[in-house]
Amino acid sequence: MPIRITGLNSGLDTEAIISALVSSYNYKTNKYKKAQTKLSWKQDAWKTLNTKIYSLYSSVGNLRLSSAYNLKSTTVSDTTKATVTASNTAPSGTQTLNVISVAQAGYLTGGQLDSSVSTGTTLAELGYTGGDGKINLTMGDGTTTSITVTQGTTVAGFLASLKDAGVSANYDETNHRFFISSKSTGKDNDFTLTGGDADGISALTKLGLNVQSKATDATYTSYTQYYDADGNKLNQNITDAIAAYKAAQEDYKTKSAQNANLTASYGYASAYSAMMDALKSSGLSDADQKKLQTLLGMTASQRVDSLMDANGNVYTKSDTDSLGNTIYSYKDENGDTTYIRKMVTYEDGSNNVYTKNDDGTYTDGDGHVWTATGGKDTDGNATYSYTADDGTVNTATIKENTNYYEVTAESRGTGYYKYTDSNGVTYTQNDNNTLAGSDGNTYKISSGNLVQIDSDGNEVADGKTVALSACTQSEIQKMVYHQKAAATDIGRAADALTDLKEANKDTLTDDFVNKMTSNVEKVNAFENAEDTLDSADSASRASIAAAVKNAYAASGSAGVTTLTNTYASQITANKTAMKADQDAIDKNAVLSKLAAMDETSAEYATAFADFVSQVQSAHEIQNGTNITYNSDAKKIDGTDSEILLNGIKYTSSLNTYTINGLSITALQATGAGDTNAISITTSTDTQGIYDKVKDFLTQYNALINEITSLYNADSAKGYEPLTDDEKDALSDSEVEKWEQKIKDSLLRRDESLEKVMNAMTSSMSKGYEVNGKTYYLSNFGIKTLGYFNAPENQEYAYHIDGDEDDTATSGNADKLMAMITSDPDTVISFMQQLTSGLYDAVGEKMKSSTLSSSYKVYNDKEMASEYSDYTDLIKKWEEKLQDKEDYYYNKFSAMETALSKLNSQTSSLSSLFGN
Repeated sequence: MPIRITGLNSGLDTEAIISALVSSYNYKTNKYKKAQTKLSWKQDAWKTLNTKIYSLYSSVGNLRLSSAYNLKSTTVSDTTKATVTASNTAPSGTQTLNVISVAQAGYLTGGQLDSSVSTGTTLAELGYTGGDGKINLTMGDGTTTSITVTQGTTVAGFLASLKDAGVSANYDETNHRFFISSKSTGKDNDFTLTGGDADGISALTKLGLNVQSKATDATYTSYTQYYDADGNKLNQNITDAIAAYKAAQEDYKTKSAQNANLTASYGYASAYSAMMDALKSSGLSDADQKKLQTLLGMTASQRVDSLMDANGNVYTKSDTDSLGNTIYSYKDENGDTTYIRKMVTYEDGSNNVYTKNDDGTYTDGDGHVWTATGGKDTDGNATYSYTADDGTVNTATIKENTNYYEVTAESRGTGYYKYTDSNGVTYTQNDNNTLAGSDGNTYKISSGNLVQIDSDGNEVADGKTVALSACTQSEIQKMVYHQKAAATDIGRAADALTDLKEANKDTLTDDFVNKMTSNVEKVNAFENAEDTLDSADSASRASIAAAVKNAYAASGSAGVTTLTNTYASQITANKTAMKADQDAIDKNAVLSKLAAMDETSAEYATAFADFVSQVQSAHEIQNGTNITYNSDAKKIDGTDSEILLNGIKYTSSLNTYTINGLSITALQATGAGDTNAISITTSTDTQGIYDKVKDFLTQYNALINEITSLYNADSAKGYEPLTDDEKDALSDSEVEKWEQKIKDSLLRRDESLEKVMNAMTSSMSKGYEVNGKTYYLSNFGIKTLGYFNAPENQEYAYHIDGDEDDTATSGNADKLMAMITSDPDTVISFMQQLTSGLYDAVGEKMKSSTLSSSYKVYNDKEMASEYSDYTDLIKKWEEKLQDKEDYYYNKFSAMETALSKLNSQTSSLSSLFGN
């Protein structure tokens, strides 16, 4: 920018003159800035409105389904005994319920101790004189925790041990008793406190917790079942029981997996037979049958992202080369991999090559940016244009060309390394001399060490440092691809399916393909599912699949049916064995910890000896005559709940049940028998259906009223966004009112808005046929108030006759509720069709195009392109303005310089003449 000299010699107001001279350029700049600002406001207005339209679209999408209206309400004859709620799958009618018992948590209330006892009191102070005593806390599932107590153990310390073992425990210093309970209801969550030895029994007695109950006796028995007076025999009993426990666990696991596979095989065998029958009847060649089966076994996105060759082999994306081309790979049955490179170019009819930009524009070799015109050529291809500096508009059809090439792959070192320390943390070199740690930190190499640094590259104080010498080093590899010949007879798998269907359109009808797809998916799901069984097991998925295929090959579908008919007896036999396994597991549950340990470890030997000791102690305790139980202590054993629904028994560790769409909570026992049963009555929730319809109309009305208001907004003619200078001349409130006036009118008479409004109102006014009769919303007492009666911009809103929340129609007869009550199926069918029509109508306006993105009802792409164009225009005219100002300032500067010289010469002449 030149030095700008004002009219020092000329006396002219240079600034004002130049400002006037460049005013046309300044006008152009501000014009485009205002237009861009207005466009930005319009984009924001559309984004806000589009969010609301999409919300309605999503809502009516759910209302198309019958499940949205399949609402049920339930009443219970005695809510003090049980509460019941119904889902939409619950059957209508009356059912009977007996609550036999409610689930109970285990509770132990200890005997009353001396009033001096507090949480700090020791066992010695309670009178305990033994040594290291063992107290076992055993849960209902057999899990046992051994607690060691001494004379120095305090009440607080014992409470902490109980809590660590999994129960709730408290000592009440007011009532001087222990209160211990299980954390959940149910038999498996119950607990018992038993002595692990004589000292343990003594300690329990001093604590007031030595109480006898069925669960306590059962716990002692679970140990004494292994007892034998011969010590060696006792050890052998335990060893044999551990082996039996493990064998039962393993056998149960195996047979459970076998039954899962055998049960699933029925659906697999049926799908496989149907698939093969369809392929045989299709008339396709063997090669095309293989292709069809492969293609239908892929998802739509997989087909789009994969390639298929003439042999039906599928190549999937595996890498990107250094130029950004996608590499696809295929591994054959021998493990050999072949590669294909996909190369995409963008060209016009004159062989000019373009680069595609992220915003959908293209850049040519001269740097010109081509944007979509919104038009198409005679072949239906999108056209693009750019405007030259001289104003000439250039137009071209730019097409995407895709070519495939065979490539070989070579692994090369990158010169970058990865380091791994002794803890398994990796440090991978970046291309900026830093290393990315797998621990989330960044490092650099300094003086033979990996040193932690911050985001600015500075070493972190007290940060992590790792010696390079303590790390293993490996060079990072990259794949380099060498191009060979063009790949022939290969293309997108999606195109292969399209071509196959087109070539056989008489056979591969939509119905055929849909059924075939379903069966292929079922076959693939079974064959590809993870299996815990060895493939050699006759009930493994691999063995079952092979057997089904062999049966079909030998005798067709009939052979497959004969095969699967043999599976029922196998499933029954497995269930019988599993029942025996479970009994063995339950019987030996106290051995679970030992069974899970390594028998060769020192820990196992110690635990085994401790268990032997517990068996001996349990025997002594059960057969002792001098055991003192705390008579004022009480143990309530944890139990499961049990109910009878329609005479069928159900049990649970909780008091809640979910059965055939009913959610039942048992509160109090009713007793057995028909006379004690309570009734559950389920019926259609008419109010719920009414509320569904009302909520939908409320959302629709809010949106259509807003759209109508925006479309009919007052004109803001003569109002344009303000420049900074214009804003300075107004107050903040005046600026706000001015801008709001413009914003309120942005969508006035908007063509896209009108199309959405027409689509919505048209679909809502249509009639739909139910059981041969055409219904409209008005048949259900739902109608608009009419153009002349409705408030301004609410002529398209719907009102429900008899709606107590609607002052305009609350006095009318409630026709909708009457219809729901008398004929809910007709109402539901109509609403499904109505919302489907609205969903399709709005969805049609949300389809993507060259001008708009998916799920947008306005031309967001076009607006984004227009906004970018304004940015370029503003920059262009700002530069022109700058250049023209500089031009005039240079001229005036030269004039001032000339005048300065003239004045100097005139002064010199005057001095010569004595003036």
